[in-house]
Amino acid sequence: MDFNVLDSLNTKLIRPEGSSKHDGISVPFQLPPDVSNEARFVFTVESIVMPQKLKGTLTFIVKTDDGSSHEKLDFKLHFTCTSYMITTPCYSDAFSKLLESGELKISAIKVDRISISFQLLLAKICFHHHFSVVERINSCASMYSRSIQGHHMCLLVKMGDNSISVDGKCSDSTLLGNLLDELKQTLTESC
Repeated sequence: MDFNVLDSLNTKLIRPEGSSKHDGISVPFQLPPDVSNEARFVFTVESIVMPQKLKGTLTFIVKTDDGSSHEKLDFKLHFTCTSYMITTPCYSDAFSKLLESGELKISAIKVDRISISFQLLLAKICFHHHFSVVERINSCASMYSRSIQGHHMCLLVKMGDNSISVDGKCSDSTLLGNLLDELKQTLTESC
């Protein structure tokens, strides 16, 4: 089996030394029928502020009683901005200083037709988007996360009548916009 991905300008598959960017990586095992296995592939990412979609192909040989044939399976890898966020605790005084610094960009979203409890909504944001709750008062919560490249992300989540509004602040406006889009998609699909 051979695993290959088309590199983008921003995201690249780490290949063995001496390989070109067009060479695939040999998968280190065979898969007999009804067996599963995992392989680890490493990528480098220059900037995490934009989601990345990479196209790839897994090529393999299928052996049957009648012989063998070459087959391929095309796939897409989607690297979301959320996947680069780290759940990081933040105390309320440090959170306030960060908001007051004037160094953060601001953006907001609103999602209508929310039918789950506020507690469950916060749990979804924490689990799916790697945020921690800084402070919660009734149906309003301050949340924080940090990216692997050190971007600060602050959210103010407010529950209204069957709707939720999220005000976000981040040290990078592109990352903020993309994370809010991903958050809106999660809330739209599952709430």
